[in-house]
Amino acid sequence: MKGKALYPRTILMKLSLGFFILLHCGNDTSFSQTGLSEKGRDPLIIDKLSSSINFDGIPDEEAWNSISPFKMTMHSPVFGKDPTEDTDVRIAYDGKYLYVGARLYYKDPRMIKSASLKRDYQGAGGDWFGIFLDTYNDKENSMVFGTSPDGYRFDASIQKDAVVFMPDQMPMNISWNTFWDVLTKRDLKGWSTEFRIPLSSLRFQEMDGEVRMGLTVYRWIPSKNEADLCPAIPPNWGPTSVMKPSQAREIVFHGIKPDKPLYIAPYALTGYESTHDLNDDGTAYLKSNKPDLEAGLDIKYGISKTLVMDITANTDFAQVEADDQQINLTRFSLFFPEKRMFFLERASVFDFSLGGNSNLFYSRRIGLYDDEFDEEEPEPVRLYGGARITGRIKNWDVGFMDMQTAPLTEKGSDRNELILVPSENFGVVRFRRQVFNKNSSIETTATTHMGTEGY
Repeated sequence: MKGKALYPRTILMKLSLGFFILLHCGNDTSFSQTGLSEKGRDPLIIDKLSSSINFDGIPDEEAWNSISPFKMTMHSPVFGKDPTEDTDVRIAYDGKYLYVGARLYYKDPRMIKSASLKRDYQGAGGDWFGIFLDTYNDKENSMVFGTSPDGYRFDASIQKDAVVFMPDQMPMNISWNTFWDVLTKRDLKGWSTEFRIPLSSLRFQEMDGEVRMGLTVYRWIPSKNEADLCPAIPPNWGPTSVMKPSQAREIVFHGIKPDKPLYIAPYALTGYESTHDLNDDGTAYLKSNKPDLEAGLDIKYGISKTLVMDITANTDFAQVEADDQQINLTRFSLFFPEKRMFFLERASVFDFSLGGNSNLFYSRRIGLYDDEFDEEEPEPVRLYGGARITGRIKNWDVGFMDMQTAPLTEKGSDRNELILVPSENFGVVRFRRQVFNKNSSIETTATTHMGTEGY
């Protein structure tokens, strides 16, 4: 029995209310880079499909022929040269979907490589094609959609203009997923692919009858250690150069409206546990059987054209990918990125960074109990449920979150349950707006943390 269970105790969490305002001004490049994104690049108008296409992984329909292809430029190993292989990429849309059609030619198709079929695989050993889409055109956040010759799906989110403050941090969060489809085909000329992304999976804002986004198209050819892309982004920021929303090409859509998604995802888990516990006299083992049944529900709903609400009840995170193991030789806690789907929709709205890993709001604290006097791993705390709203109101990025956790208990030496942490409520409200230029912003946040005991 651990020492903390030898005597009863109850930890009452204090009510904390924080309200902060932060103004970033001037030429601060922590979140954005000027580069070439606005010099000599006129916005590109994306055409609407003139007729339907057959979604089969081969962009050969007549509707594709009327769409102009993007001009690709070599990014590495020698920036600015013409690519050694031809790439034909076209983008179009209709009333429901954004379509991407690409033909990735090879002079010798035997050089095509595919390393994995695992979703969100990040290895560089296989061919890869994808797009980076800054749907709000804020030069800071984007969505990534990619695939390989075997048709695996890669989707991720990027924030802070792909700037990382610590060398062990990733510039993107691959735990973010959304609803979209991709198909691929191989032939004697190389391989081809088609993306079909529902407009309801994208978050964007219509202004004066048009929608502006940022776009980067990227192709990786491992057999030649070559990266080609559009627009011609220089490698000034190292490996993250191609990921930076601030360097994307502006594209314009006409006649599309933000959709209001409604996704309902119920779950059920069942199990059966049989244990043998030593009795109080220490003379025999008593058998106990415990069937287990858990059920819950997740809902995503568009409450307006630019605001999306997530609701969760009796949340279970059994499907969440485990954290990478890290060795901590310091007296400070390790920072782990958020991987739970409920918290990932437009997560940058809640980011109130003061540099490095210093953040006024860290969602990983919700649903986790870490005893500072216990060297063991933190214990998970069940979530009763909560609600989360993210999106935009005119020029303001807005976010609201409220979560209620269950109490965390443990059996003491007298077999009575001890309350380690009472049921708690976590709340946060966030507003942010760019002012003067894309490198300056005014930000405010308010947070609450209160236990059911009133503290």
